[in-house]
Amino acid sequence: MTRHYNCWAGLLQVAAVAMTLLWASSATAREDEIEAAPAPPPPAAGKFDMAFGVAGTTDYVSRGITLDDSSPAIQGYVEPSYGLGPVLGDAFVNIWSSNVDFGDDFQGAEIDIAGGIKPKFLGPNWSPNIGYVHYFYAPEHVSPDYGEIYAKTDYELGKDAKYTLQGLIFFAPDFDQTGKTATWIAGGGKVAFWKNFAAYAGVGYQFFEDPHAFEQLAWTAGVSYFWKSLTFDVRYWDTNLSGNKCVVMSGFADGCDARVVGTISVDTTWSALRNRGF
Repeated sequence: MTRHYNCWAGLLQVAAVAMTLLWASSATAREDEIEAAPAPPPPAAGKFDMAFGVAGTTDYVSRGITLDDSSPAIQGYVEPSYGLGPVLGDAFVNIWSSNVDFGDDFQGAEIDIAGGIKPKFLGPNWSPNIGYVHYFYAPEHVSPDYGEIYAKTDYELGKDAKYTLQGLIFFAPDFDQTGKTATWIAGGGKVAFWKNFAAYAGVGYQFFEDPHAFEQLAWTAGVSYFWKSLTFDVRYWDTNLSGNKCVVMSGFADGCDARVVGTISVDTTWSALRNRGF
């Protein structure tokens, strides 16, 4: 499965997704990413808020595999949330989109719709996120849609949040509409250092119920710089998949090779803009 669109088409797709959510009423990004960017603060109990952002990346990589033929991608999201109190935290819906390219005649857009809760019962150092995400593709023939149940959490070591650990698990009851399950387990860590810089690394493994599917090991490491609402990120990705196996997974023999990905993103919330007088 892979992904491609030109930049203008990607921008139009992001705008369309954002408008759909606004009229119907979340990188962050893909829910399964080992993420270095700080999450926006949750809304207070009984308060509505909305996070949103847009990113430009040199390559859309998911679980170590390119999903846009090793080409640039435009990505965006909106995430309305509602505070449920000091125990349940907040409930949210997240809509995220990116251009994708899995080869000739398999180019289009991915639209991820996620929902769940971010409870606070584990204490201030924990940031759990429990929910469900469904992956849609447009046009429909680009890739089969499917969903995953997930649970993930960050844990901050110490009061200054200098060190952060993360673990996550994603379970697909019907991966790619094959009737077989798939499980993605990953973990990582982040170290904040000099001023607004952070270094991080993570590793994950994909299991399949189908004995003929190609299980994969993926790993990443990188550096991020945060400045106000902007994040500058450079990361290295690699997998253990050979070229023949990668054609099945991405549409390209080199789609699972080692690569360096650069991303610039801007993230904010409606409450933050309102406090600035917008």
